[in-house]
Amino acid sequence: MFLSELETLRRLRKHRADRAERALSEAKRHQRALQLQVEQAHQLLEQTRLQEAEEAAALLSKHQGQVLSFQQLKSWGTQERSLSAGTQRERAHLQALHGQHEQQMIHIDSAQKQATRCLRECEKLWELSQLLVQEENEARTCEQT
Repeated sequence: MFLSELETLRRLRKHRADRAERALSEAKRHQRALQLQVEQAHQLLEQTRLQEAEEAAALLSKHQGQVLSFQQLKSWGTQERSLSAGTQRERAHLQALHGQHEQQMIHIDSAQKQATRCLRECEKLWELSQLLVQEENEARTCEQT
């Protein structure tokens, strides 16, 4: 009777281990997707920086050598702030993605530990069942002699 209960427990632990491995696989898939988003956001930030620099240079060359009124200076400042705001938004988005990526790495580490723990429990139960079978066989052999 003890062996059948042990086998039931082993199957339950195996089911848990399979579920933990699926969760780990899903977490890794999500991490790869986040990594791709980080790379894309980094490229977009670089493009935005280049665009900001080009447009700021264009504004400078447009007004260089001119005497500007206060209103024109104010307008120029507004345009430059607008350019830099786009870069700041992209930078903040990239930082947020980096934070999500770090959290996902922590989640993966936890899922990996859980999967390993579940697999160890399965192995222990399998070894225990093998020892019990061996003991039963030895006991039967002793009874027959």
